[in-house]
Amino acid sequence: MHLSIANFPNTLVSFPLKRAARPSSHSRLVLSGLFLPARFRGIDNRYTTPSLHQMRLQTVFVLCLVPVVAPVARAQHGYEFEVYSTHISAPSATTIELHSNFVQAGRRDVDEGVLPSHRSLRSSFELSHGLTRWLEGSVYLIGAVTRERGAEYVGNRVRLTAVAPARWKLPFDLGVSHEVGYARPEYAESRWRYELSPIIGKSFGPLQIVVNPSLERGLGRGAEHEIELEPRGRVSYYFGDEAAVSLEYYGSLGPVTTPEPTREQRHQLFATIQTELSERWEIGFGAGRGLTPESDRTVLSTKLEFHFGR
Repeated sequence: MHLSIANFPNTLVSFPLKRAARPSSHSRLVLSGLFLPARFRGIDNRYTTPSLHQMRLQTVFVLCLVPVVAPVARAQHGYEFEVYSTHISAPSATTIELHSNFVQAGRRDVDEGVLPSHRSLRSSFELSHGLTRWLEGSVYLIGAVTRERGAEYVGNRVRLTAVAPARWKLPFDLGVSHEVGYARPEYAESRWRYELSPIIGKSFGPLQIVVNPSLERGLGRGAEHEIELEPRGRVSYYFGDEAAVSLEYYGSLGPVTTPEPTREQRHQLFATIQTELSERWEIGFGAGRGLTPESDRTVLSTKLEFHFGR
């Protein structure tokens, strides 16, 4: 199969990836080839063959798009409220993030073996490292303090984020995030799960729009076999490079083929602000409101970031 893009000579097409941050030249993404070998038509209508380096990048992005065939469940919901953008850590640079939120008004009963969220404090500690200019790896440690159990370990996650080189210029940002997570039974309906999060973004001067139409599946025995849709999105207004205010959306609609009734879906809106404290430190605050009975009604969130090695 051959794929040609008349407007982008000698380029590939791929789906890269991750985290919410201010717009930068590193967040400009591109689509990369879907099959190998692939040839691309230039402006002069002649085909060119990609270099070995381009073919390697193309292969990585193909793998990023492969659907998961393993068996979904709602896992570790609410431990991190973040819309992923295509901004990643620079090569050899590391970012440490602490996401915490307090559920002031939430679910009070046990739901399918999962503990209530009311009056709970939930935290996610993230360590991200830039592997290349287009690839970032992240690991998470997740914990919670609940009225029923006190402070406890909840689980872990690993994430891989890929972005295309900035020279492959598109009129929008494009990426993909892969994540595998483990959670203890009292905190999730499935112990293991996989999440695929496409990233689509566009900036209009100081205004930035990012959406993550995420898909999730449970892994292992006892997991549900449907693919679930859990969309996220963010509209941000940036004040230079130092601060931004945002309106964020987080949803859980249930299986893609047979969505849950509206009352049983989860829909939350957050108003957030993020600012730099110094060259290496950033901090953010947010207040969220649930829009359905299944959603936590009131959530207060914080985020603290530290960058080094850049």
